Amino acid sequence: MDPRFKKINRILTNYASGNFRQKIKPSSKLDEVDAFIECVNMLGEELKETTISKNHFNNIFNSVSDMIFVLDEKGRIQNTSQSVHNILQLDWYYFKNRQIDTLIAKKQFSLFDYIQKYINLKKGLIEIETDFKTVQRNKIPTLSTAVYLFNERGKKIGYLLVVKDLTHIKHYEFSLKESEEKYKKVFEETTDSIFICDSKYNIIDINHAGRKLFSIAKSVTYKTNISNFFINRKAKIEFTKQLKANKNVVNFPAQLKSYNDAIIDCLLSANSIQNSNKKVIGYQGIIKDISKQKQTEKIVLKTIVNTQEEERKRFAKDIHDSLGQQLSAIKFYIGTTVATTKDENQKKILIKANNALLNTLLEMRNICFNLMPKTLENYGLTASIKELCNQVEVNKKLKLNFNVKDNFPALNKQLEIAIFRIVQEFINNSLKHSKANIISIQLKSNTNFCQIILKDNGVGFTITDAKKKSGMGLTNVQSRIIPYNGEVNIISSIGKGVKYIITLPLIKSNLKNNES
Repeated sequence: MDPRFKKINRILTNYASGNFRQKIKPSSKLDEVDAFIECVNMLGEELKETTISKNHFNNIFNSVSDMIFVLDEKGRIQNTSQSVHNILQLDWYYFKNRQIDTLIAKKQFSLFDYIQKYINLKKGLIEIETDFKTVQRNKIPTLSTAVYLFNERGKKIGYLLVVKDLTHIKHYEFSLKESEEKYKKVFEETTDSIFICDSKYNIIDINHAGRKLFSIAKSVTYKTNISNFFINRKAKIEFTKQLKANKNVVNFPAQLKSYNDAIIDCLLSANSIQNSNKKVIGYQGIIKDISKQKQTEKIVLKTIVNTQEEERKRFAKDIHDSLGQQLSAIKFYIGTTVATTKDENQKKILIKANNALLNTLLEMRNICFNLMPKTLENYGLTASIKELCNQVEVNKKLKLNFNVKDNFPALNKQLEIAIFRIVQEFINNSLKHSKANIISIQLKSNTNFCQIILKDNGVGFTITDAKKKSGMGLTNVQSRIIPYNGEVNIISSIGKGVKYIITLPLIKSNLKNNES
């Protein structure tokens, strides 16, 4: 017997036991037996490759966390992954040839019928959420994905069902929903106004307090830019600038306007909303209404200023009515004496005394005018500023250009006094500090606002330095216009003079017919 057959018999025995490493070396005869030996060696290689692939598949099959079921064409379980046993807590003998629907927790629902019905419509891949049950009959929420299984000839032989355990995801969704409901409750019930806007500051949601604050009907679909509420353009730019740069703003003071044109003093706080890539996709913010607090401050400030003005008025009246009359009487007596005195030396002395007394009367009238000009009381702001300009030009040799538009409205008397004091103080500061020789004063208005623009051609100053000092009347200007919801913009630099732009809203309380 050819010894090569013994080698063939031995290697086939090894193949049967799973040892595919050995091979037979062909002889030099190169006959039919050697040809058969080559075929046996090739068989060993194929068996080796097939076994490695199968083991690799089995390792993957049993190591994935999702449950995997192999179903035949009738929906009976033919194989399962290790995760099935771990999650459902049942052994393999329970699953073998069992209908997949017996594992579904929901009665009167057939997962296999659903797979058969929709798998062709979904082009061989379907997904469905359902509950599986454990040995203790606990429900496990899952997402099942099914695909066809084919044999090597391309024939459909069953289904591969991959089942993902959604327990943690559902718990997270529940927690997220619970958090959203809590946030929504806080969002709607808080007394502060809360808004949410996109990255371009367009408001996409605002709570009940915000709608009430800005007089917005609940039925209105709210889509407007947060910047539209700002009364002052400078404040609007500064708020958005800080928010963009720092991603948050805390207690930013601003005046906002409601839908019914009410002015609201507010503190705005906002922070950015970012996506998973830390890109800013929007902002959420809180608006605190401090109108009552500000109104109280304005009332106190207005009362202080008005009290000062009343005291000035009383003092000017006392000087004019008492001291003025006495000086006039003395002047009359001196004038009469001059006419009857024959002594030339005495007459010269009396004439000098009369001139000195005349200068004293003029100075007294200037003091009274500065304290409270009668023109302001009797004829209003425009006439009093014209008189002030004429007086300054005569005494100080200074050029004043005064321009007032025809549509400039008649204002509340106390507000007119405040504006007059600002103009008066601006002129005095220009005379004392700026070395200016030209001062321009302009009054103009539109439908919503009036403006007082004061400008000189003096040496100017640095705003930062001026704020550090108590002089220059900057604080006085602010204190006089704040009670009337006004704003002042001061523009100055070294060598370029000074410019005040005072803006006042034409609200009812600021107009003459609504004095308080």
